[in-house]
Amino acid sequence: AAAPRAADNAASGRPSAAAVLAALDELAKPAKPSAAPETAQAAHSELLDRLWAQNDADGAALRAAFDAVAAAAAEDGIVTFLMWRKALPMLFDSAELACRANLFGLLVDHQVGLLENSSSGNSMNEVACDMPLQGEPSGVVIFLFGWGGGTVRDLDDMVSLYRGLYPGAVVVRLTCMGKESFGLRCECAYGIRAASRAWASASSSPKLLVHLFSNAGFMTWTEMLQSWDALCSSQEQHPSLAGPLPRMADVLRGVILDSACNSSVAVEAAITSQLQGMAGLIYQAAASQNDGTEAGIKSADRNGKKAMHVLMTDASPVKAHLMSKPEELITHQSNAEARIVHELEPPVEMQFIYSRDDTIINFHGIEDYINEVVARPSRQGVPSPQSLVFDKSKHVFHKVLYKDSYSKCVERFSSAALSK
Repeated sequence: AAAPRAADNAASGRPSAAAVLAALDELAKPAKPSAAPETAQAAHSELLDRLWAQNDADGAALRAAFDAVAAAAAEDGIVTFLMWRKALPMLFDSAELACRANLFGLLVDHQVGLLENSSSGNSMNEVACDMPLQGEPSGVVIFLFGWGGGTVRDLDDMVSLYRGLYPGAVVVRLTCMGKESFGLRCECAYGIRAASRAWASASSSPKLLVHLFSNAGFMTWTEMLQSWDALCSSQEQHPSLAGPLPRMADVLRGVILDSACNSSVAVEAAITSQLQGMAGLIYQAAASQNDGTEAGIKSADRNGKKAMHVLMTDASPVKAHLMSKPEELITHQSNAEARIVHELEPPVEMQFIYSRDDTIINFHGIEDYINEVVARPSRQGVPSPQSLVFDKSKHVFHKVLYKDSYSKCVERFSSAALSK
């Protein structure tokens, strides 16, 4: 894949049309032939064994071996899983961690996107495009942008909700690869391509609704707005697109922000968010080996939960490593870049859903952002954003804990926005 910032606009720091076209090119590439599972497993194991064999005090050799593993992980996500399964003893055993402290630091930095000159972030995270179950697309496209560490399956309930409300809609799910990464840009290119194709075969005028979760979803929206703007400004139409891309202002009808956004995340909350983003991977790595019996599966589940507990505690070695980093480096990974969205987001209806006890995205940050939205010159004459606020809930899980009121809010807001 191309280097993440190679073709960006040097003056603005935003992705140029060439950079977004490169992301579309990446999607158009034919899938590489896969090696036989046994061959791939052997190659991955050899790379990992070579990495683990390095002298932890030899930084140059350790980094060279790690970069080879990171490059393999960019091509095949199973490598990251195997790497963390091999690293589990460092999570549990302080003596093992002491012997491999520098290797452990590389693993964590790579996982959370802090490692420079690494392949991390060059490949897409999970994406999905759900077409209408019957008939042609209606012209409604819904973008669902997931939270950090979330999966497309975590958004199944939202797909079901929107499918019931708008049977002809095309629903696109993106899960944030990493802030400002080439992988995230490729995800946005995937969404743009899906919308373009849906509208080309639609029976009605194009309409777009965005529903995002947490700061990671907001980062996806930020990248989407920049990529969309760059493509609309380009004289070149990519062959992957089914026609000229309409301006965002011509198609966007509304934005729902769940547990978002905050431009000044506290370092403790930023680290907690990063740990939660790793939790699923650590669980799978620890719970992956069992003999298939009921007892074996239960034991594996206990191992996975134990690993997650160690990851999330105050004594977590991952947390300790991240706490050793400069605060601004950690918070930059988690902070929303509101300035860009203020500039590029068209003045449309907006719905905020959040809780006052959120420990990841502080409600004061959300309300500060709402005030900034209201103050945008472009929103003069536009209704103020609506808010559904819970006193007690759980970050990004209002849709589960308050399913009825959440669903009614989404239905009410989306039907009004899409009627325009």
